[in-house]
Amino acid sequence: MDDARALQSIVLLDPVASKHEPSGPSPGAQYGTVMNIATISSGFEKGDFLVREEKGQRVYFDFFEEAFNYIAYKGYIRMQGDDEKDWLETMNNVHASVKGGMKYNTGTLLMVLYKPLAAAGERGDYGIDANA
Repeated sequence: MDDARALQSIVLLDPVASKHEPSGPSPGAQYGTVMNIATISSGFEKGDFLVREEKGQRVYFDFFEEAFNYIAYKGYIRMQGDDEKDWLETMNNVHASVKGGMKYNTGTLLMVLYKPLAAAGERGDYGIDANA
């Protein structure tokens, strides 16, 4: 499933998800921003911290600072306040909805970050109009 479809799916699962544009002083943040998200979680055997990012890439780290610096270097920005809380709640609800539990250890979700792909009204790599 490509990122655009995943974002559309989340909007369908969570009607509040359409307002998940970054809030606060984030530069360039506009309503309807198309974005990728990444997460930092803890509680794994391979490393204490796990970064999950676009296209399902997973990278393990022994220290939180390494995980944060890795994902920040790729252009991701931490979500602020209610936006991050909403995403944390949505992902925890999705994981909890799997009958019999998740197949793999999802760890404890610590932080949600985003990387804007296209501002409102721009056409991104996915050929979708954010204002449609």
